[in-house]
Amino acid sequence: MNAKLDNLTIQYRKFNENQVLTEGQLNEFIDYFEDQDRLSRTRLSGVGVVCGFKSMFIDPLNATVLGKSAPKDDQVAEDYSNTIVITQGAGVTTDGDLITLRKKGSSSSEATIDFDAKIYRYYREYFDEKEYEYFRIGNSQIPLVELITQEEYNELIDVRNVKQVKDIDNLKNKIIFLFLESYSNDETPCEDADCDNTGAEQVSNLKVLLADSESVRELMANGNAKDSIYKLHNVYQELFDDLPNIEAKRVILDSTINTASLLKERFQNATSTFSDLSEGFSSIASTFNVSVNLGGQSLDRKLLDLLSTTSPRLDDYQYRYDLLKDLIDTYNEIKGLILHLNAECCPNIASFPKHLMLGPAGAGLELGENTLFRHGFYNSPVTTNDDENYERIVMLANRFVQKINGFQSYIGPVKITPSNLYVRLGNKAIPYYYNVDKPLLDKWNFERTKTDRETYNLSYHTANLAVEDFVQNPLNYNIDNNDFYRIEGHLGLPFETAVQNINDLKVKYGLAFDVIVLLLNDGEKRDDVVVTEPKKVSIEELRNQLLSISNDISKKTGDSKDTLLNLSKLDSQLRLLNKAKFETTSGSSEDVTVVKEDPKKEEITTELLSEFLERKSGLEHVSGVEPGATFVLIAESKTKNQVLADFSLPYLCCSKKDPVFLSLPSGKLCQSERPVLMTIVPLDGQVKAFVNGTQIPAIKQTGGQSFFDPGLVGAAYFGQTITFTVNDDPVDAQMVVYEEPNLVVTTGTPVNGENPTNPSATVTFSLSGSNLGNLNYSWNFGDGQSVTINKPTPESNGTVTQSHIYNLVAGQEDTFSPILTVSNDNGCSKQYAIAPIKLKGQSLIQCLSSLEITVQYNETLGPCPGGHRCDSAKFNLMANGVHKIGEVNLNNTSDSLQTGQLRPNGELKGPNRINTIHISPTNAQNIAASDPNGTGFISFSLVCADASCHDGVAWTTLKLGGVVIYDGCPRNNFLTINPCTGEVKP
Repeated sequence: MNAKLDNLTIQYRKFNENQVLTEGQLNEFIDYFEDQDRLSRTRLSGVGVVCGFKSMFIDPLNATVLGKSAPKDDQVAEDYSNTIVITQGAGVTTDGDLITLRKKGSSSSEATIDFDAKIYRYYREYFDEKEYEYFRIGNSQIPLVELITQEEYNELIDVRNVKQVKDIDNLKNKIIFLFLESYSNDETPCEDADCDNTGAEQVSNLKVLLADSESVRELMANGNAKDSIYKLHNVYQELFDDLPNIEAKRVILDSTINTASLLKERFQNATSTFSDLSEGFSSIASTFNVSVNLGGQSLDRKLLDLLSTTSPRLDDYQYRYDLLKDLIDTYNEIKGLILHLNAECCPNIASFPKHLMLGPAGAGLELGENTLFRHGFYNSPVTTNDDENYERIVMLANRFVQKINGFQSYIGPVKITPSNLYVRLGNKAIPYYYNVDKPLLDKWNFERTKTDRETYNLSYHTANLAVEDFVQNPLNYNIDNNDFYRIEGHLGLPFETAVQNINDLKVKYGLAFDVIVLLLNDGEKRDDVVVTEPKKVSIEELRNQLLSISNDISKKTGDSKDTLLNLSKLDSQLRLLNKAKFETTSGSSEDVTVVKEDPKKEEITTELLSEFLERKSGLEHVSGVEPGATFVLIAESKTKNQVLADFSLPYLCCSKKDPVFLSLPSGKLCQSERPVLMTIVPLDGQVKAFVNGTQIPAIKQTGGQSFFDPGLVGAAYFGQTITFTVNDDPVDAQMVVYEEPNLVVTTGTPVNGENPTNPSATVTFSLSGSNLGNLNYSWNFGDGQSVTINKPTPESNGTVTQSHIYNLVAGQEDTFSPILTVSNDNGCSKQYAIAPIKLKGQSLIQCLSSLEITVQYNETLGPCPGGHRCDSAKFNLMANGVHKIGEVNLNNTSDSLQTGQLRPNGELKGPNRINTIHISPTNAQNIAASDPNGTGFISFSLVCADASCHDGVAWTTLKLGGVVIYDGCPRNNFLTINPCTGEVKP
């Protein structure tokens, strides 16, 4: 059973027309492309278990199906009980075989993979006749059993040696293998002219096998073939599991620390636990073949010399503590990368060419847990960055060694270097206490070294860095990407000198942080007895000190820090002269005038550490300070004034006058917006608001917090800049409050449309107020229609109008709720909810159908123009001159009523006559159809029906739904009217 990729076919022949092909040419063609396909999988994607292949044993007492409980009495539970279930999955062997679970298809050469899992109820012993060497130790195969499904069992001819899975002892100690039996059957000779169906069958059977974990362990150690990939990555896993968890201790200060020795002890105690670091890093170095060359010393001995509390220690204990933190940071970065090495550039073909290990039967495969004897997926470098992680680990391990060798006790001037705080060590500036030579630079930052920019790291030491000025003097350039300042070179200096140097650099580079000094004690006392003897200042002694200092400087001998300490002591003695009384001799011509120091000159303020800790907390040693924070120098006393250590506070602190600060979430508000919370320092500070120096009532207190309330700002201050003070000190925050639009919306009377088929109504809205032409209007008319009008031109009366046509449904009443949003250029807006409008859809036919027309002679109403007594008159009532609606009889020559006549108001006799006609639906349809222009207007007229008609006018009344829409005398018996609205045309 040879691997396909052991011998590659690297060429094939192209076929010519009518060529007779040999079996060698055809097989060569197939082999070439199959080899390329396999190589693409293993070299460009990866090898191992991709996903799935989770196994579980189904216990009949607690049956589960793919993680879901099944009822005990259910047939499903019966089918799954006492079985091993393996879910569908995917994997690639190192020979390029793509493995997935399969079931037999319709023929021996077909299979299906469209299922979730396979269920194995039976097993039998398995013997590999092809002697796959990966299952063999020497001449013997390790014990293996083959799992069999119910379907496979049903097809077996001989089942005498087949047993049930439930009979397997210690099932959880069994390792599952997916094994691809891949071989070629002997070719059958072609005995006749038809050889199309002959050839060697290429067998590819997927077997699911079980083996004892002890046998697999022995196979890994002493088997004929070695799974180098699994063994290597298992070594990484075992290394990670065995590495100790290490974190650096903090140096925590408290009020009991009142001497330099106690402070030193705190730092030393924080560096006392380094034995685990030595053990852990030694394992890393051994695994990754990193040379730990420490000048002949062991790692334990070297760390002991640098960090042990029992060995002689210099006063740079702070930097030795920093060294330990750097080493632990590097160690943890390496540890974090060890499980991210799942990459194989050229996976060894001989690792698992025809099988995959799935781990123990029923393995949980929980997230983050390691599963023994289960292949992971080992990616090609083209799909992952894990291949770089190996290089990172080796570089970090070499950096670990280089830092130990390069640690130095250095003395130099005070210097500030931009850096970063919350990042890995390699992204920080290289500290002051290292020898920044090429070996360290090459190993400090992986990305810079990878891009040949290792000299572009930043550091206190710049001799070996790039010559560009932004590297040599980085504070002169953009530091937006830096959130930390390393401050170095101040340890051992008199705190006065250190503070002066740091403040000079602050001013020079415009850096934002404060510097304070904390003392461990007040100075030496003798049995608490007050010394009353006056202090003496010897001029000769002062001169001798000056000469000694001058001699040291001129000859460049001695420690520069000792020289600075001597200058500090000299300065302290000179200050005593401020308290001395100088008398002049009377009559002397050579008097000496002594000018004392200005008593108002500020000195550096100091405070006892114990008193400081009573009211402040948060001191951390970080070798520098963040922007906007406080750098804290620790000295023993004013007399023993050397800087012993430094700490940092994450906030500005302890100026003579506490700093004030105010922040607002926005710089502008509208007058009716909600009050906004102000962030102020100090928290209990008093805030005042001003406009051009005049205090205004805009601040309110709620729940102990200060809020800016724009509703308290008077109209006179709208649009003006508001400034603030905190505790009467001005702050930078500013605010502008803008006026919101203020107007009145009036809704006009709806005007129904004249279209007889599509009823509508027009509503006109009128807006009144100030500055209407400078506002933006967003209308939502409540019918799904909207429009935005920006800065319209007001009408002559100063108003702005907006009309909208509402489309209605005939006979249906609808309610519309318009909303108007008005905004100005300052971003202030106001919403007006307009009173709901009720509109009823009317059509011409509907109005005509309910129209009542009355034509009468009535002396009580008064005569119409040109009218007279109708002693004999008969008319036809016409619509649009073509449709006869009815007859109108106005004859009053006798007491008897004529056809269609009635007397008005219940009269029993008299000349008054009244004719009432109701338009029928049929007439309404015909009349509406005769309105060709769809104007909604109908012309009604009286047309003489006999020879005795007069040309006078009769009194006419029109009612729509019982409501009078016309009552009067139409001109010449002719009336043009809209029966829906009552509008009359002249």
